[in-house]
Amino acid sequence: HGQDISFKYLYSFEPAMITDPPEMGGIEINYPEAARKNGAEGTVNATFTLGEDGRVRDVVIVNDLPHGVGDAVRAGLQKLYFKPARFQGKPAAMKAKLEYKVTVLFEDTDKNVSKPKITNKPEPVYPEKYRAEKVKGKVVVSVMFMANGELHVGNASSNMPREFDKAAIEAAKAIKFTPAIHKKSKQPVSQQVFVEYDFKP
Repeated sequence: HGQDISFKYLYSFEPAMITDPPEMGGIEINYPEAARKNGAEGTVNATFTLGEDGRVRDVVIVNDLPHGVGDAVRAGLQKLYFKPARFQGKPAAMKAKLEYKVTVLFEDTDKNVSKPKITNKPEPVYPEKYRAEKVKGKVVVSVMFMANGELHVGNASSNMPREFDKAAIEAAKAIKFTPAIHKKSKQPVSQQVFVEYDFKP
């Protein structure tokens, strides 16, 4: 299952002869359970017309995602509430576009996903001010290995001085990897992994 799924959408409008822009409501999309189970993520692009009668028409899914996501976006658009654009006081039709982005983040322990393969994990720099004291211990860093190859480094956790946490975070930012793979869909997915660093003087 997905530990967390985030949805972002953006409307854009084609140039038109209007004097007042449309007033848009939020879109409600019933994300399919099959898409959730299979880790479907990416972007659905759709074009549509905001009719002068207050209804959406001519919905076209330009870029789709599997497991019914595009159909869910179409259904959401067809129920979209808006006030039509106006030209000199009269309602006017207007063409628009929707970009609907889905990001799924899987848990470190999810057995449906093969973990990302770390190809290069640079060692952290040991804080010199603690070398004489021979401080040693472990720091765990929360790292999001994204499906698109990006790396998002989160917080560090340890019982050590904060300089060690900072050193571990900086080291994590330099990690190289190949993304996790969803075992069923065979597609790259995003996964949160806790990366451990062992500090010794």
